[in-house]
Amino acid sequence: MLFSKNTFFFLLFLLLFSPIILPNLIWLLKSEKTTGKVEGIGQPTGISLGSDTYAYISFKAAQDTFYFQGKDDNYKAGDIVPLRYQPKEPGNAKVAAFWSLWGNTIAYCGVPLIFWVICFFAPDIVPKGAKVLVGKKPFLKVIMGQHR
Repeated sequence: MLFSKNTFFFLLFLLLFSPIILPNLIWLLKSEKTTGKVEGIGQPTGISLGSDTYAYISFKAAQDTFYFQGKDDNYKAGDIVPLRYQPKEPGNAKVAAFWSLWGNTIAYCGVPLIFWVICFFAPDIVPKGAKVLVGKKPFLKVIMGQHR
């Protein structure tokens, strides 16, 4: 199949990032909203590369109380926080804040996005006006545009 540069890179973008973004999007669509209570603030033991504290949060679902560690550390004990959780697996819960819901996804997209941007804008890889042929041998072939 013969693709323009923009179409090829759009399809490559979808191919690279759909497996990273879709699971989180599906998780959000299947989740339910509730509120929880910050029971305390914990500190990890050992080496920590992320935040040094976390909120220990409880919430009620299906007449049970569940506990989890929230990623956002700007809370105090006793705070009521919005949550999202999976009804079939209530222990799979997250604080309903942008970085708690999307932080890992954004981090996982970082390196592939850098490579994608470099490949898209580097004129030596796929020059402006060139087309990309996707086939059997070679799998990818850049076909230079004709000059008039």
